[in-house]
Amino acid sequence: MNGQRFAISYDKTAWLASLSGVGPDSSAVEVGTAQVRVQMGSMFRLDIPRDRIRSVRRSQVKPRGTRGVHRWPGRWLVNGSAQGLVDVVIDPPCRTDRGLSTMFLRAKVHVLTLSLADPDGFIAALQPAG
Repeated sequence: MNGQRFAISYDKTAWLASLSGVGPDSSAVEVGTAQVRVQMGSMFRLDIPRDRIRSVRRSQVKPRGTRGVHRWPGRWLVNGSAQGLVDVVIDPPCRTDRGLSTMFLRAKVHVLTLSLADPDGFIAALQPAG
């Protein structure tokens, strides 16, 4: 997929994330014309058709020290820091790839919260043309 690439934001613990394979070099969000791909190492990958994205906005989520990939029913947090958080509302929901973070099931994603180095650029990239 060739599109606009947005880095996941990481705090000073980025070196630790890199040791576990989910650091800055293997994590990003790519915005293409037909889909958005979110990847955090080999732990998490989600392809979202753009026509399913209902809204994208700055998040009010307070992750309180947690980093990585976390899920609650229908809601996912993919972050390397508590900075630059953005909520992506997906309807109808998408399903993740099978992997360790999903216990090898295809889990439903209705709201995805991401930590991004350029949250405003990401939000602008997902606005409708015109």
